[in-house]
Amino acid sequence: MAIIAKKYAKALFDTAKDTNNLEMMYEEFSTINTAVQPETKKLQALDADPQKDVQQRRSFAKVVFGHANQYLQNMLTILASNRHLSYIHEIYIEFEALFNQHHNQEYAVVESVYELSDEDLERIDTIIKSRTNYSKIMITNKINPELIGGVRVKVGTKVMDASIKNDLAQLEKQFIRVK
Repeated sequence: MAIIAKKYAKALFDTAKDTNNLEMMYEEFSTINTAVQPETKKLQALDADPQKDVQQRRSFAKVVFGHANQYLQNMLTILASNRHLSYIHEIYIEFEALFNQHHNQEYAVVESVYELSDEDLERIDTIIKSRTNYSKIMITNKINPELIGGVRVKVGTKVMDASIKNDLAQLEKQFIRVK
């Protein structure tokens, strides 16, 4: 499934780049992804339904996604033909990763015990940029009372943990080694 999603995402990304429609493609695909996510089970059922032939699935795609741009519509029609409509979300995730990489940007989740001020988030944004070399960080602040204090920052697969909970865990490990 991951390989399939990557192939479709890469093809759509390359097409969007080649036609100078990357921003528009991202916006439209994001809208479709948001609309389709709650309907994934129904799309899986449609993909698996042996009574629906290729033409019926293509017609479904044209009716439901008819408002999308030509390239996105073509991909969705191919997905319908190949019984891959239920992969839309996975394809979007891969497409978004390519989009973020192209723009040298990434999402970050900042966990804290309480909601951080805009000033605090700006300082964290500056620190993240300096440590990761991303030009843009899209931060979400998540409340996590288990941290006791401090913050934990997740950027992609990287974790920067400056929480009291982490400090206590490190201290505990040191005491165990001393025994």
